[in-house]
Amino acid sequence: MNSDQAKPEFKRAPEMEDRIMEMHTAAMREMSEPRDGIRPTPVLFLIICFLFTMWGGYYMGTYAGDWTGTGLAERAAGPGAAGPSAPQNPMVLGAEVYNACTQCHQADGKGLAGQFPPLADSEYVNGDVRRLTAILVNGVNGELVVKGQTYNSQMPAWKDNYNDEEIAAVLTYIRSSFGNKSGPVAKAVVEAVRKEVGANGAWTAATLTEFAEKK
Repeated sequence: MNSDQAKPEFKRAPEMEDRIMEMHTAAMREMSEPRDGIRPTPVLFLIICFLFTMWGGYYMGTYAGDWTGTGLAERAAGPGAAGPSAPQNPMVLGAEVYNACTQCHQADGKGLAGQFPPLADSEYVNGDVRRLTAILVNGVNGELVVKGQTYNSQMPAWKDNYNDEEIAAVLTYIRSSFGNKSGPVAKAVVEAVRKEVGANGAWTAATLTEFAEKK
């Protein structure tokens, strides 16, 4: 065979051409380097978000009802905020207020020996109502003999932190709890004692006795 004889021309079928192009395209796609950067947020998306925000604010403002900062409060935000309210059960309110007393007088009303006097079977709790009320209104400072034992601690005044209803309720609560069986204390008693001695300072055992004898 003559080496100079022309070789037959090899022709690719169109289908093969397409497959080769697809393979090259895929290979180039795999070889392409990732690009850093942030694509800008579409303007249409920003407009939609803005419209939804505006609509949400309008809806909440129009249909919020009583969804306010004090809407779920158990008590009114201030005097007359929700009109006159019915008096609360003094035993329920008194038990709630008494939580502020448990650190000293303890949850069982037995106090702490040598530090804070007991409320259970106490002559001050079960005795003169005006004297007991005066103790809560102005507080006590100095030695006090309770059930034959001397205590020298300070009882803070409640007049600036609790209203007449709350003081009457907690007095009613302690006079009928811890084994005590004394009667309730009326709100009017607290009002009268506050008006009479509210401007005074803390009591001592001697001044308390004088006050009780002034009936």
